[in-house]
Amino acid sequence: MLSVGGTIASGFFLGSGGAIALAGPGVIVTYLIAGLVAIGVMACLAELAIQGQTAAGFAAYAKDTMGGLMGFLTGWNYWLAWIGGSAAESIAVGTFAQALAPLHSTPVWLIALVVLTVDLAINLIGVLLMGNYEFGLSTIKIVAMVVFSLFCFAAVLGIGMPPVGLANYTDHGGFLPLGVGGLFTSFLLVFYAYTGIEMGSVGAEESHNPKRDVPRALMGTAVLVTILFIASAAGMLAVIPWQTLGTSSSPIVDALNAINQPTVATLVTLAIILASVSAIDCGVYSGSRVLFSFARDSYFPKWIAKTGESGVPTRAVVISGVLIYVGVIADLLSPSYAYVLLGSLATLGFMWAWLVIPILQILYRRRIGPDAVEKLQWKVPGYPFTPIAVIVLVLVAIIGPIFSSGPGLFGLSSGATPVVAGAVWVALWAAYYWLYGRRLHEAAGENPTAG
Repeated sequence: MLSVGGTIASGFFLGSGGAIALAGPGVIVTYLIAGLVAIGVMACLAELAIQGQTAAGFAAYAKDTMGGLMGFLTGWNYWLAWIGGSAAESIAVGTFAQALAPLHSTPVWLIALVVLTVDLAINLIGVLLMGNYEFGLSTIKIVAMVVFSLFCFAAVLGIGMPPVGLANYTDHGGFLPLGVGGLFTSFLLVFYAYTGIEMGSVGAEESHNPKRDVPRALMGTAVLVTILFIASAAGMLAVIPWQTLGTSSSPIVDALNAINQPTVATLVTLAIILASVSAIDCGVYSGSRVLFSFARDSYFPKWIAKTGESGVPTRAVVISGVLIYVGVIADLLSPSYAYVLLGSLATLGFMWAWLVIPILQILYRRRIGPDAVEKLQWKVPGYPFTPIAVIVLVLVAIIGPIFSSGPGLFGLSSGATPVVAGAVWVALWAAYYWLYGRRLHEAAGENPTAG
């Protein structure tokens, strides 16, 4: 459930409105393509994970296969994805919560800080409580998406309410009102909704039968999320004209209000809030573990890697939480752009990971040789087509939105913003690695008791 919790969140509940604005009803095709890519990436990760590589460890494998700098950037971009993503989710929680009458006048940033504080406290108590908490929240969000889809399809068929049919798919400019180009410009937003599935490999080392359980967990989650996203997007676009959907409110809630279901809309709003709370919880957990791992390996000061009596990396949790707080405060300073910027940084980190995973899988096979490949108990289906196709489509997702003309930040288009922000981020941390991190790591290797 951890990977479900990290995936189903505002990337779909809020971001789907932005994707629909770029592609119209044809965004359903984009969600299908992104789902197939997600399944392909998880297939590649599964083959690596059952050989001892976990979601937290594919950065170490990148280091062994592609060099120290690539390993550092892969892991650190993954950290960025969860920290930036958690800050964006915190802002989304505040945005959704303001739709509830008691919280209409409460500032977004204040709601976000309260929710984040609760999630930090849960992470500091221990993994068991966090796991049970996450299981409950993930179950609620899955049920909410199923209920939403059923209500939409009931409206289409006229079960218990006037039928709306399927006219909204074609009556407002056609199924592809913005052309095939709209599909390409919507790729990045749609792909972002799927990110987080890779967390399904976290428990690989603890599994009694990882060669069976890890592929099932990764690909099963990818298939489940794909079905939920496609069904929800199809239902949403059937009951409400696509031009009326955006990111100022949840498109799912707007769709329910369009078919006169205000009570269900309120309940789903609560479920959406819990979905983002769940994603923040996963983000704090994942981000703190990545930071802990880097500090333990001496890329950062080793005092950060200290753990509490329960084994929780308390200092890494607190530092990650403080940095998420900083992201939330950005909403107070620039409410119009904070979510866009944080979401862009998170997108960079996740897309980097999704690009690196299939590359690692190809390099891994070449390194072990054909004889060892034959002995693998679980193999990527359709090799080498699957990893190559995944690499190409992830690159399309990154490059395609650059041509979007929507407003972004600093005079850039909305599509160019994450690419430029990502290039600056990578350049800064590559410099850190060469000037400080690598030397700190090498010094610790010469003196393992230091720190």
